[in-house]
Amino acid sequence: MKVFHNALNQKFSEYPQFGVLRGVKVFLTATNIAAPFAGSLMAEMGAQVLRVEAPNIACTSRGTTMCAQQHRNEYSITLNTATKRGQELFMKGIEWADIWIEASRPGSYDKRGLTDEACWAVNPKLAIVHVSGYGQFGPYKDKASYDVSGQAMGGYMYVNGMSPTSSPMKVNPSLSDYMTAYNACICALAGHIHALKWGEGDSCDIAQYEHMFKLLENYPSVWFNKGYPKAGEPVPYRTGNKHDVSACFSFYDTKDGSAIFVGMVGQGPTARGFPMIGMPAPGSAEKVPGCPEGADTVDGKCTGYPLFDPRGARADALLEKFCAERTAAELEKIFEEASIPCQKVFGPEDILNDPQFEARENIAEWEDQVYGPMKGIGVINKFKKHPSDIVCAAPLFGEHNREVFKIWGLSDAEIDDMYAKGEAAQWSAADTARNKMLKEWGYFWDPERQAKRIGLE
Repeated sequence: MKVFHNALNQKFSEYPQFGVLRGVKVFLTATNIAAPFAGSLMAEMGAQVLRVEAPNIACTSRGTTMCAQQHRNEYSITLNTATKRGQELFMKGIEWADIWIEASRPGSYDKRGLTDEACWAVNPKLAIVHVSGYGQFGPYKDKASYDVSGQAMGGYMYVNGMSPTSSPMKVNPSLSDYMTAYNACICALAGHIHALKWGEGDSCDIAQYEHMFKLLENYPSVWFNKGYPKAGEPVPYRTGNKHDVSACFSFYDTKDGSAIFVGMVGQGPTARGFPMIGMPAPGSAEKVPGCPEGADTVDGKCTGYPLFDPRGARADALLEKFCAERTAAELEKIFEEASIPCQKVFGPEDILNDPQFEARENIAEWEDQVYGPMKGIGVINKFKKHPSDIVCAAPLFGEHNREVFKIWGLSDAEIDDMYAKGEAAQWSAADTARNKMLKEWGYFWDPERQAKRIGLE
């Protein structure tokens, strides 16, 4: 496990230079997951990320362990862009940044005169990314949305379910949000590269549902060319843990109460694995016991058995029996020696004690301002020359207001006036716990010690 001795209160003006994105400045005006997680990804690669929240509406994740995990290496200020002073400070952020990512209702910034064109007037090279549920234009642009909205409209839920006659099923946790964040990160950096190469910024309009639609592989091309089920008809793609075409490509229960993925589909050793479960290799012309006449052979080019076919049903049943009679460890040894893809389904204990996770330092320990010492996900993406890092804990709400505003030209008296008028706000660790009811809602795992640590009364 990697232990990070990071600074709890990293000064904005002294951000360390590290990673492949060192020197890149990101201005992030967004809450929840879809856009903020893009900032998280860039922050661990060395970008300096300044996150903005409204003084009276903190992000819903604020104070939770998700916030502690996903907003390390970032800075926090609060701004009310409905006020003249808030708009002036917003433009200071735009002038400072290389990238601006926002996730408000479409048109919100335009109404306040903070258009893309106004931003480019002060920073021509700015890369802008607008993230929303349905995009900046179109008849649905003003609809509110969550992660599930993107999964539902994009068609992703339609293809997922436990059986062809079951209801559609969403994918946890927040797949649409996180995939949209990765796309926002890609588009932000693409815009920044374009600005570096051509001297001109651009603006990208990202709609969550579109990204989920983009991930549907060949399903749309099949639907729109070959046809699709009518309303109320079975949906063949909803096959739960099973592959929607091939047998023996699924998850199987084991003797020791675990589950294991086996992918006995493909050329070479993978296809030759069938005899070990009592099934002829596909294309061998050997009769398949129990199958009707004419269904005992397959094309020699085939590398598996169809799922909805007597041969596929028999093969899947045999593999199910094979796995049920052996432990997960025994199965992994057998299949790995035969070069057949397999993987036990990991739970928390497996992850914590696994040598692969240990070797790649996938689990980290760091000091959080609210929770104290905590464990979570480490740094991914292993750069050789300029590695990613965790250099500071997630910031408290508005923690860097005074430092950043003074850098942008405000006096202490002007900043005090912002606080007095509600144009800025700031929470201590104890404020965070009180405002988000962390102790009452069970977020603390050692309530008395953690509450005492931050002075929570």
